Amino acid sequence: MSLIYLGIFLLLSYFSPFIISALILGVFLSMLIEAPQNLFSKFMNSKLSALLSHVLVLGLVLYAAITFFPLVINEGRKLFSMLSSLTIPQEEAMAQLPEWLVTFINDLNKNLSDFALGLMNQLLSSIPNLITSAIVLVVTTTAIGSLKKITKNNLWKLYPVNDREKGLKFMKDTYSQFERFVHGQFLAAIIVGTFIGLMSFLFRIPSAFFLGILAWITDFIPYLGVVISAVPLLMLAFTENGLVGLIIGIAILTTANQLEMWFLQPKIQSNALNLHWFVIIISILLFGDLFSFLGIFIALPIVVYLRNFWEYFVIKIK
Repeated sequence: MSLIYLGIFLLLSYFSPFIISALILGVFLSMLIEAPQNLFSKFMNSKLSALLSHVLVLGLVLYAAITFFPLVINEGRKLFSMLSSLTIPQEEAMAQLPEWLVTFINDLNKNLSDFALGLMNQLLSSIPNLITSAIVLVVTTTAIGSLKKITKNNLWKLYPVNDREKGLKFMKDTYSQFERFVHGQFLAAIIVGTFIGLMSFLFRIPSAFFLGILAWITDFIPYLGVVISAVPLLMLAFTENGLVGLIIGIAILTTANQLEMWFLQPKIQSNALNLHWFVIIISILLFGDLFSFLGIFIALPIVVYLRNFWEYFVIKIK
């Protein structure tokens, strides 16, 4: 039955990625909301802490989503406008270069700029769909959070009587493992986001608050999140401060990555998923290729699901 449920989920993910993406991200965000909610509940009643956590997390996610694309498009136009106007001098220091090489480089810069501007225009046209997706995500997150208790109480209906006890233990253990991972990642992401935002502010990179929030959100995407947060940071650093700004931006990202890799992940996560880094990378790339953006988020839960299935029902060590 566990494999049947997994097969149904994968089929739905492949043929209806938009709905499944909203559901998965809703579950993911509901886990994120629980982390500050547990903290706030120590100082206020449960209902107020839940409301405050929803407003805080969802508000920051919406802010980052609404800000990201216009900022990248605007800075991208600046960047590629600079590249398109960049020509290599054919006199003095560059006089010894062959004329065909100079022409080739100038044409390459122009073609790259035209391609990038076309890509930016396509992104601009897709913003309404992205905003709609964000709204659906918020609604889904709220609904899943309120239905979690109902789902937990009715989970026993997924298994026949003779396998019910072990099946329920398998499902709950798999969910709790990934939930512990998300809660640990929440703390690590806050530290990374604060570091990037603070360093951006100190080195006068524009939109430092947005860059910190974006780094916090994308830090939940293993290995690939740093690429997403690096795009606007490096673009802003270069368009505002030139080559020096670009070097500073790379230094900030590298330091944050090393801080997380060598200190935050080992200390905070304590091997919550107990998966080798190579397995994590391959699973993300594989599921990303099969299910596009959705695959990045379902990769680790499915790998943990299969690992636990093997330990529960095949070699029976749990």
